[in-house]
Amino acid sequence: MIIKKVYKLIRIVAAVMLLVGLFPQLLPGQANVSASSWDLVTEKIMAKDTANKTLELEIHGVLPLHEDYEVTQIIDGKKVEKSLKDVRVGAENVTVRVNHKGEIHKIFIEGPTPVENMRVGIMTTGFASMDHDKIEMSSPTGLTILDKRANASFEIVANEKIIFTAVSNVVTVKNQDGTEVYSTSNRLYVSTEEGSKIKVDNITRAAGVPSYRGIFEITAAAGKLKLINDVDFEEYLYQVVPSEMPASFGLSALKAQAVAARTYALGDYLGDRFAKDGYFVLDSVMSQVYNNTAENALTTQAVQETKGVIMYSKDGSLVDARYYSTSGGFGASKHQVWADGDGSFPGQAVPYLLAQSHTFDPNDSSKMLTIDTSDEQQILDFYKTLSYRGYDDTSAYFRWKVSFTKEELANTINSNIKGRYAADPNFILTKNESGEFVSQPIPAEGIGEFLNMYVIKRGDGGNIMELVIEGTTGTYKIVKEYNIRFTIRPVKAYTGGGDVLLYRATGGSTGYTAAPLTNYTILPSAFFSFEIDGENGVTFFGGGNGHGVGMSQYGASQLGLSGWAFNDILTHYYPNMTLTDVSVIGN
Repeated sequence: MIIKKVYKLIRIVAAVMLLVGLFPQLLPGQANVSASSWDLVTEKIMAKDTANKTLELEIHGVLPLHEDYEVTQIIDGKKVEKSLKDVRVGAENVTVRVNHKGEIHKIFIEGPTPVENMRVGIMTTGFASMDHDKIEMSSPTGLTILDKRANASFEIVANEKIIFTAVSNVVTVKNQDGTEVYSTSNRLYVSTEEGSKIKVDNITRAAGVPSYRGIFEITAAAGKLKLINDVDFEEYLYQVVPSEMPASFGLSALKAQAVAARTYALGDYLGDRFAKDGYFVLDSVMSQVYNNTAENALTTQAVQETKGVIMYSKDGSLVDARYYSTSGGFGASKHQVWADGDGSFPGQAVPYLLAQSHTFDPNDSSKMLTIDTSDEQQILDFYKTLSYRGYDDTSAYFRWKVSFTKEELANTINSNIKGRYAADPNFILTKNESGEFVSQPIPAEGIGEFLNMYVIKRGDGGNIMELVIEGTTGTYKIVKEYNIRFTIRPVKAYTGGGDVLLYRATGGSTGYTAAPLTNYTILPSAFFSFEIDGENGVTFFGGGNGHGVGMSQYGASQLGLSGWAFNDILTHYYPNMTLTDVSVIGN
């Protein structure tokens, strides 16, 4: 392994000269700028902390914003006033003017910011955390490790493993025999030859040890490492689509999935959820699952044949491209599943995310079934009937049921309700002496013993929005599908009994013949009803898997395999939208 100094990047050299000449007191991390005049700096934006009003530049590090900072964009030679929202992490078309106190006073954006790369936060095994104790990497074509601030790089030979660890804010690099080869508090960049991939050897995913396209950035803080994959936007989708939909679902469904995934990713890119941490998305279900399943030819074809295609609503905004596994016969309206940003629930209706029937009318298969979702008996009968056919009827989750004794049901509620209250206190409510449901701490014993349960409100598609549970300590209302599904969890660790079996059936079945699932982590959906059988217990009858908003993946598969084109699938699941190109995005 050879350590060598490199001075091959003109932009880096210029930046370092500026760093040394104009900012001699700069230290890694927090910048300490001393200059007698205002200075212009053009560097890649690595992170943006809106709350603390700082920008992190690639070479100069973290700089505070002046209290009266301004953002201006130059478009076609004209200056347009903008805001910090328009300054994109990863952007290289930004110039900042720094005053004598080291504060950014003006920010200039030169032209539209192209949507070229995704910056992905890579989590540990099991998607447990962004904090890595160590990182091991290798590549069949070798690696180049670059410290841009120090203008230092070194090469790792093909298939040799390199190990990164952290002490405080310092990254230490060692080779396989434990010999230390480099140590720095700067960001390190890891790359390989174009067309090759980098293996992260100490992480496992469903497909085994994952290999990634693009480059990696490694930084240290408080003794932990952070790993960011900077990858071409379309190549990011190469490793999302197979992780979200199997190739067996067919090309049309995969193309629909690629467009939905591209649109969803763009929403995260524009949303700045993780801007202060320097990336756009996580590689887990908190964003979209990335590189959990290996790439394959058909999923890559789906991405390539829809290159750049995204969904726009007719009001000119990007579609919120939600999708889920399986419909049990009806989809849900977004505003009846999630609260709006201001906490209101139900929220404002979204015209392309509204409840629909996906079940054929058994009396006329050319029509879709309608039921009165306010009639609990109709809902119960619907989910107890296994013979219905619909867009998703090949899925084993089309129908499901699970039973608890009253003691088991009380146990699982008591195990989870306090956690849900802590996470979402405005939607886990207690009935007070005046008969009003209010937010207040749940008793230590939870609901006590289970007495009764009933539905207060359902969405237009039949999903439960408000569920009331009566116990010996009081009466409680669980609001929103996520809270409901994570309060009544069919897992023996919570029920205190034996294994809990979730029975399943495809559409058109005469019984629950699909393989049952043991100790399934949550209720598959909020599309369910239940029967309370005296002293014996409670049986839940439901359908579908997931939140029910947007595109059903099983439904998309069946529609595609029956001859629907990808654009027709998308138009069905996201009505009132149009397909356009990602190039329309820019600020």
